[in-house]
Amino acid sequence: MADQIPMTAILFVFYLTFAGQIFLLSIHYPNQLANRISYVLKNYPPTEYPKLYPSGFTILTAGAKTSRLTLFKRYNQLVALLGGAILVAMLASGYRPADKGGDEIFVMLYFFLQTVPFIVIAFSEFRNYKLMHQAFQTTTRSADLRPRKLFDFVAPAYVVAAVLLFIAWATFYMSSAGDVATWTTEKYATLSIISGMNLAYIIIIWRAISGAKLDPYQAYGDQIKTIESITKTMVFSSIMISVFMILTQAADEYALEVFDPPLVSFYMQLCVVMGIGLTLRLTKIEDVDFSVYRAGTETPSSDKAPAT
Repeated sequence: MADQIPMTAILFVFYLTFAGQIFLLSIHYPNQLANRISYVLKNYPPTEYPKLYPSGFTILTAGAKTSRLTLFKRYNQLVALLGGAILVAMLASGYRPADKGGDEIFVMLYFFLQTVPFIVIAFSEFRNYKLMHQAFQTTTRSADLRPRKLFDFVAPAYVVAAVLLFIAWATFYMSSAGDVATWTTEKYATLSIISGMNLAYIIIIWRAISGAKLDPYQAYGDQIKTIESITKTMVFSSIMISVFMILTQAADEYALEVFDPPLVSFYMQLCVVMGIGLTLRLTKIEDVDFSVYRAGTETPSSDKAPAT
């Protein structure tokens, strides 16, 4: 079926999606994150807000850490230039994606290069939260005991869509796989992995809603925004992985594997938009209550029941 589609159209779709991947992951969101960090460093220094910098540690904060922020910017700039060079080389060499797919591996490798600095920041933030908990001290721990429910943070329609799309993918996948007796290990592995991912999403949502907050000093309003961000990200991720798996299966069924590279690129961009992008939109740095990190302020209440 792919041979009936002009190669110009196929290449246009590929170059457009790959250029979008370069812009979003190596220019747009890195710049937004860098501006967010710079805002915190400028307006909330360690001398006045020591609780924000437990044991003086954070990968991209204050003093010498400013140089790491510069490194973060430079790395993303270099990766963006590399992506641009790849596009130019493809155009100059007359690149044509393989009819049977497979070129998506190169898109995924480039995506990995793009995500390295974000992964470093994520691990550093989790370590920072761990140090915050170690430094967290209070004699009386009170809590807002109002129950939090799933639909307080995400519309029921999205949850229903996530469930129905997972069922639709599983049904489509199993019906296309033929008789169960002939299934290979790959078929079982795919079902197990996608089902496991959705189970992980459920666990993450449950822990976010009912568990203790990562940042013990975080103001209640900011905590609610964080829970909303996590919940929506997980629900949307479930929706996107189901749609992506349906489309890739359909591409295999109708001999459209030539579109696998732009499809993979577009899916990964959606993951970033609904992950990092959604978090940045819901938790705007200007709206965060940083007063809880100021020296001499009273420690906020914990998520746990009052101590006896």
